[in-house]
Amino acid sequence: MSDQDDKATSIEVKPNGPFIVHGPVRVVDEDGSDVETGEDKTVLCRCGRSGTKPLCNRVHTRCGVRDDTEAEPYFEDKVKTYTGRVDVLWNPLVCSHAAVCVKRAPEAFDPDQRPWIHPDRGDYPLDRIRDAVRGCPSGALRLVEDGGTPEHLIEGDRPGIVAEANGPLYVTRIELQDWRPAGEGASPDRYTLCRCGLSTNKPFCDGSHSKLEWKSHEEENTGGQGD
Repeated sequence: MSDQDDKATSIEVKPNGPFIVHGPVRVVDEDGSDVETGEDKTVLCRCGRSGTKPLCNRVHTRCGVRDDTEAEPYFEDKVKTYTGRVDVLWNPLVCSHAAVCVKRAPEAFDPDQRPWIHPDRGDYPLDRIRDAVRGCPSGALRLVEDGGTPEHLIEGDRPGIVAEANGPLYVTRIELQDWRPAGEGASPDRYTLCRCGLSTNKPFCDGSHSKLEWKSHEEENTGGQGD
Protein backbone atom coordinates (compact mmCIF):
# COMPACT_ATOMS: atom_id res chain seq x y z
CA MET A 1 0.00 0.00 0.00
CA SER A 2 1.47 3.29 -1.06
CA ASP A 3 0.48 5.23 2.06
CA GLN A 4 1.47 2.53 4.56
CA ASP A 5 4.36 4.57 5.90
CA ASP A 6 2.05 7.55 6.52
CA LYS A 7 -0.39 5.74 8.80
CA ALA A 8 0.30 4.07 12.11
CA THR A 9 -0.61 0.40 12.12
CA SER A 10 -1.28 -1.64 15.25
CA ILE A 11 -2.61 -5.06 16.20
CA GLU A 12 -5.43 -5.53 18.71
CA VAL A 13 -5.92 -8.90 20.39
CA LYS A 14 -9.65 -9.39 20.75
CA PRO A 15 -10.40 -11.33 23.97
CA ASN A 16 -11.44 -14.86 22.96
CA GLY A 17 -11.52 -13.62 19.38
CA PRO A 18 -9.31 -12.73 16.42
CA PHE A 19 -6.44 -10.37 15.78
CA ILE A 20 -7.63 -7.02 14.44
CA VAL A 21 -5.03 -5.09 12.47
CA HIS A 22 -5.86 -1.39 12.52
CA GLY A 23 -4.43 0.55 9.61
CA PRO A 24 -2.85 -0.49 6.33
CA VAL A 25 -0.74 -3.62 6.35
CA ARG A 26 0.87 -6.09 4.00
CA VAL A 27 -0.02 -9.69 4.85
CA VAL A 28 1.80 -12.47 2.99
CA ASP A 29 0.20 -15.92 2.84
CA GLU A 30 1.94 -19.29 3.17
CA ASP A 31 2.52 -19.52 -0.58
CA GLY A 32 4.13 -16.09 -0.77
CA SER A 33 1.10 -14.36 -2.27
CA ASP A 34 -0.31 -11.12 -0.91
CA VAL A 35 -3.53 -11.42 1.09
CA GLU A 36 -6.27 -8.93 0.26
CA THR A 37 -6.45 -6.60 3.24
CA GLY A 38 -8.68 -3.73 4.28
CA GLU A 39 -7.58 -0.12 4.06
CA ASP A 40 -8.27 0.54 7.73
CA LYS A 41 -8.95 -2.88 9.27
CA THR A 42 -7.94 -6.49 8.62
CA VAL A 43 -9.16 -9.35 10.80
CA LEU A 44 -6.88 -12.39 11.17
CA CYS A 45 -7.74 -15.84 12.52
CA ARG A 46 -6.54 -16.72 16.01
CA CYS A 47 -8.55 -19.88 16.74
CA GLY A 48 -6.84 -22.02 14.08
CA ARG A 49 -10.05 -23.18 12.39
CA SER A 50 -11.05 -20.49 9.91
CA GLY A 51 -11.73 -21.68 6.39
CA THR A 52 -10.29 -18.44 5.03
CA LYS A 53 -6.91 -18.41 6.83
CA PRO A 54 -5.07 -16.28 7.51
CA LEU A 55 -8.24 -14.18 7.55
CA CYS A 56 -10.92 -14.68 10.19
CA ASN A 57 -14.36 -15.97 9.15
CA ARG A 58 -15.82 -15.75 12.67
CA VAL A 59 -15.81 -19.50 13.23
CA HIS A 60 -14.34 -18.68 16.66
CA THR A 61 -17.88 -17.73 17.72
CA ARG A 62 -18.68 -21.45 17.50
CA CYS A 63 -15.42 -23.17 18.39
CA GLY A 64 -13.95 -20.49 20.66
CA VAL A 65 -10.45 -19.28 21.41
CA ARG A 66 -9.12 -20.45 24.76
CA ASP A 67 -7.29 -17.41 26.07
CA ASP A 68 -7.13 -18.93 29.54
CA THR A 69 -5.35 -22.24 29.65
CA GLU A 70 -4.38 -24.52 32.51
CA ALA A 71 -1.62 -26.13 30.48
CA GLU A 72 1.88 -25.56 31.76
CA PRO A 73 4.31 -23.80 29.38
CA TYR A 74 6.65 -26.16 27.57
CA PHE A 75 9.63 -23.97 28.43
CA GLU A 76 10.62 -21.66 31.25
CA ASP A 77 10.99 -17.93 30.75
CA LYS A 78 14.74 -17.79 31.10
CA VAL A 79 17.44 -16.29 28.91
CA LYS A 80 20.33 -18.66 28.25
CA THR A 81 23.73 -17.36 27.17
CA TYR A 82 26.11 -19.21 24.85
CA THR A 83 29.60 -17.72 24.75
CA GLY A 84 32.27 -17.74 22.07
CA ARG A 85 33.66 -15.30 19.53
CA VAL A 86 30.32 -13.63 20.06
CA ASP A 87 27.69 -14.33 22.68
CA VAL A 88 24.29 -15.62 21.60
CA LEU A 89 21.33 -15.21 23.95
CA TRP A 90 18.22 -17.38 23.61
CA ASN A 91 14.91 -17.53 25.48
CA PRO A 92 13.15 -20.88 24.84
CA LEU A 93 9.73 -19.53 25.89
CA VAL A 94 9.87 -16.81 23.23
CA CYS A 95 11.12 -19.18 20.52
CA SER A 96 8.60 -20.28 17.88
CA HIS A 97 10.92 -23.12 16.78
CA ALA A 98 10.94 -22.07 13.14
CA ALA A 99 14.54 -23.35 12.84
CA VAL A 100 15.63 -20.42 10.66
CA CYS A 101 18.85 -20.26 12.68
CA VAL A 102 19.51 -23.96 12.08
CA LYS A 103 19.12 -23.50 8.34
CA ARG A 104 21.25 -20.37 8.11
CA ALA A 105 24.09 -21.38 10.43
CA PRO A 106 23.92 -25.14 11.08
CA GLU A 107 27.45 -25.20 12.46
CA ALA A 108 26.50 -22.87 15.32
CA PHE A 109 22.88 -23.97 15.79
CA ASP A 110 22.50 -27.74 16.02
CA PRO A 111 19.55 -29.13 18.03
CA ASP A 112 21.14 -32.59 18.03
CA GLN A 113 24.15 -31.33 20.00
CA ARG A 114 24.51 -30.11 23.59
CA PRO A 115 24.80 -27.25 24.00
CA TRP A 116 22.70 -26.76 20.89
CA ILE A 117 24.12 -23.27 20.34
CA HIS A 118 27.90 -23.08 20.06
CA PRO A 119 29.25 -19.88 18.47
CA ASP A 120 32.74 -21.40 18.15
CA ARG A 121 31.73 -24.71 16.58
CA GLY A 122 33.12 -24.96 13.05
CA ASP A 123 35.17 -22.64 10.87
CA TYR A 124 32.81 -20.14 9.31
CA PRO A 125 32.42 -16.33 9.12
CA LEU A 126 30.62 -14.51 11.92
CA ASP A 127 28.24 -13.08 9.34
CA ARG A 128 26.59 -16.51 9.31
CA ILE A 129 25.65 -16.12 12.97
CA ARG A 130 24.53 -12.54 12.43
CA ASP A 131 22.36 -13.68 9.55
CA ALA A 132 20.85 -16.45 11.68
CA VAL A 133 19.97 -14.06 14.51
CA ARG A 134 18.63 -11.55 12.00
CA GLY A 135 16.31 -14.18 10.56
CA CYS A 136 14.84 -15.23 13.91
CA PRO A 137 11.11 -14.50 13.48
CA SER A 138 10.22 -14.57 17.18
CA GLY A 139 12.95 -12.36 18.58
CA ALA A 140 14.12 -15.19 20.84
CA LEU A 141 17.75 -14.71 19.74
CA ARG A 142 20.00 -11.78 20.54
CA LEU A 143 23.65 -11.14 19.83
CA VAL A 144 26.44 -9.60 21.92
CA GLU A 145 29.62 -8.50 20.16
CA ASP A 146 32.80 -7.03 21.64
CA GLY A 147 31.40 -6.90 25.16
CA GLY A 148 28.46 -4.74 24.12
CA THR A 149 24.80 -4.99 25.02
CA PRO A 150 22.46 -7.71 23.68
CA GLU A 151 20.90 -6.72 20.36
CA HIS A 152 18.02 -7.94 18.26
CA LEU A 153 18.98 -7.96 14.58
CA ILE A 154 15.72 -7.42 12.76
CA GLU A 155 15.35 -8.44 9.13
CA GLY A 156 13.39 -6.00 6.98
CA ASP A 157 12.63 -2.31 7.41
CA ARG A 158 8.98 -2.30 6.38
CA PRO A 159 6.10 -3.35 8.64
CA GLY A 160 4.42 -6.59 7.66
CA ILE A 161 2.88 -9.91 8.63
CA VAL A 162 3.78 -13.30 7.16
CA ALA A 163 1.69 -16.45 7.70
CA GLU A 164 4.03 -19.40 8.15
CA ALA A 165 2.83 -22.74 6.76
CA ASN A 166 1.52 -24.83 9.68
CA GLY A 167 2.88 -22.17 11.99
CA PRO A 168 2.37 -18.72 13.47
CA LEU A 169 2.14 -15.19 12.15
CA TYR A 170 5.53 -13.51 11.79
CA VAL A 171 5.16 -9.83 12.67
CA THR A 172 7.75 -7.17 11.90
CA ARG A 173 7.70 -3.55 13.07
CA ILE A 174 4.00 -3.36 13.95
CA GLU A 175 2.84 -2.21 17.37
CA LEU A 176 0.98 -4.78 19.43
CA GLN A 177 -1.61 -2.95 21.50
CA ASP A 178 -1.27 -3.44 25.27
CA TRP A 179 2.05 -5.08 24.53
CA ARG A 180 3.66 -7.23 27.16
CA PRO A 181 6.87 -9.13 26.51
CA ALA A 182 6.47 -12.68 25.26
CA GLY A 183 9.28 -13.39 27.71
CA GLU A 184 12.48 -11.93 29.08
CA GLY A 185 14.44 -10.12 26.38
CA ALA A 186 11.61 -10.19 23.82
CA SER A 187 11.36 -7.50 21.14
CA PRO A 188 8.30 -5.29 20.49
CA ASP A 189 9.44 -4.95 16.87
CA ARG A 190 9.80 -8.62 15.97
CA TYR A 191 7.55 -11.34 17.36
CA THR A 192 5.36 -14.31 16.43
CA LEU A 193 1.64 -14.53 17.15
CA CYS A 194 -0.18 -17.82 17.74
CA ARG A 195 -2.78 -18.64 15.09
CA CYS A 196 -3.35 -22.30 15.95
CA GLY A 197 -5.15 -21.54 19.22
CA LEU A 198 -2.91 -23.95 21.15
CA SER A 199 -0.15 -21.78 22.63
CA THR A 200 0.29 -21.67 26.40
CA ASN A 201 1.75 -18.15 26.04
CA LYS A 202 -1.01 -16.41 24.07
CA PRO A 203 -1.13 -14.20 22.15
CA PHE A 204 2.42 -15.25 21.32
CA CYS A 205 3.53 -18.50 19.72
CA ASP A 206 5.34 -20.99 21.96
CA GLY A 207 5.90 -23.75 19.41
CA SER A 208 2.76 -25.71 20.37
CA HIS A 209 1.76 -25.92 16.70
CA SER A 210 4.83 -28.05 16.06
CA LYS A 211 4.56 -30.27 19.13
CA LEU A 212 0.84 -30.91 18.52
CA GLU A 213 1.27 -31.20 14.72
CA TRP A 214 -1.25 -28.49 13.87
CA LYS A 215 -1.87 -28.11 10.15
CA SER A 216 -3.06 -24.79 8.84
CA HIS A 217 -5.45 -26.32 6.30
CA GLU A 218 -7.04 -28.96 8.48
CA GLU A 219 -10.19 -28.50 10.58
CA GLU A 220 -11.28 -25.60 8.39
CA ASN A 221 -14.80 -24.34 9.01
CA THR A 222 -17.02 -22.20 6.87
CA GLY A 223 -17.88 -19.52 9.36
CA GLY A 224 -19.60 -18.41 12.52
CA GLN A 225 -22.28 -16.05 13.63
CA GLY A 226 -22.44 -12.46 12.49
CA ASP A 227 -21.43 -9.42 14.52
